[in-house]
Amino acid sequence: MITARAFLSRAEAAEYVQSHGLPLARGTLQKYATTGEGPRYHKFGQRCVYRREDLDAWITTKLGRPVTSSGNAEAAADGRYPKVVPERGSGPRERAEVTASDR
Repeated sequence: MITARAFLSRAEAAEYVQSHGLPLARGTLQKYATTGEGPRYHKFGQRCVYRREDLDAWITTKLGRPVTSSGNAEAAADGRYPKVVPERGSGPRERAEVTASDR
């Protein structure tokens, strides 16, 4: 019986995420380890190792909810989502205040 290794190196963790069709570089995982944005990991000496279940949980948190562009287009067409139009005066020239000395 062949069992999968319990812990993956950082490079193997990146490959594991990529095997799910998601782009992730080893260097990105390294950056995420310093910023706290990445998956849970464990220290083994000076090495960071990852568990598959932690990677799977992290992938789930990073995925947005499923959407369809055709559903969004239908909602905009029937008025459920109003068309966004910039407010008048929102440009840089129009926001400048006119003072009495300018008149």
